[in-house]
Amino acid sequence: MMRPALAVGEALRQRAAVSDAELDQVFPDELRDRSHLHWTPVAVAIRAAELLAPTADTRVLDVGAGVGKLCLVGALVTGAMWWGIEQDAVQVAAANRAAWALDVTHRTRFVHGDGSRLAWDEFDALYFYNPFSTVMLAPHASPFLRYATIRATLRRVEQHLAAARPGTRVVTFHGFGGALPPGFTRLAREPAADDALELWIR
Repeated sequence: MMRPALAVGEALRQRAAVSDAELDQVFPDELRDRSHLHWTPVAVAIRAAELLAPTADTRVLDVGAGVGKLCLVGALVTGAMWWGIEQDAVQVAAANRAAWALDVTHRTRFVHGDGSRLAWDEFDALYFYNPFSTVMLAPHASPFLRYATIRATLRRVEQHLAAARPGTRVVTFHGFGGALPPGFTRLAREPAADDALELWIR
């Protein structure tokens, strides 16, 4: 039997074992089949949160947040403030409902939009879980248009990163499709699920 959402949240706060299936219960049934492909696994999210937010005053942005799983877990296991931006309005609504169910609305914010067009200067840390792959997979556009769109998006991301403040932390899981600009140093690479978490600091 699955635990209620508040019990799952409390278990995460206490660092007790929580499965992806348990946490995913806070999301709508019709979205859960995306979990194994597109959502950060709980164990990976816990470690990513530790790397992103070493102090309680850290402000973290998840670019391409989906249903906000990383931010929700981060809010439960750290004292930091977590923002997620996502282009799919349905997933943004699901993230906000999940934040309410887990009682973390005071330390999470989820917005609908293109993360590559948002100003990042208010954030201390950034998380990327291959956030632009859906652009390449979009069935309604020609391959040429998809390629042009992803290249323009990655250029904006790389420009944002190049302008990041010293001390900005970046954690990637399956990368983001581009390259970290000069000035970033990789401090850690750890095996995580089917890939690795990488921590970079400017």
